[in-house]
Amino acid sequence: MEFEFEPLEALPVRPKEEVDQEIWQPCWNCFCCQDTGKIQPDLVRHIIPSYNYDRDRIPMCQNCNCGHSWLHLDGFGVIDQRLSPQICKKLDAFAREDWRRTTQAWFEMAKKRIEQGTTEIAQGYNLRRRDRIQAEFILSQELHRKARGDWKEIKEEDAPM
Repeated sequence: MEFEFEPLEALPVRPKEEVDQEIWQPCWNCFCCQDTGKIQPDLVRHIIPSYNYDRDRIPMCQNCNCGHSWLHLDGFGVIDQRLSPQICKKLDAFAREDWRRTTQAWFEMAKKRIEQGTTEIAQGYNLRRRDRIQAEFILSQELHRKARGDWKEIKEEDAPM
């Protein structure tokens, strides 16, 4: 016995988002703890390589005043305050630089996609089916320069060296 069902359309809860809307910007002031007071685990591993988020004490950020909400846990022995403000500032600078590199990579990726799309559109409207070779490019530049007439031609003996 075989069952057949009439296919139904999916009912999305959220509208489909475009991937390339904009680059998200963080709203926190301290990149070390992201304004939570707890140093981010991936940053802690730069200082404590064997750090295990599920097992070890929570390192508190000394760079900002966000860690005061966690001080009530100090009596339970779950807070680690060994990292100095200088270390937290270095971790903050490291995270900011990482964010800068990430946004730069996203920007470069978006720029390449735009350039590729522009090239595809230009090639679609271009009557020429191949790119110009170097000699054709030089010839076209010379012809454009002569056609404009407002550019003075520099003779080789007058050219600055």
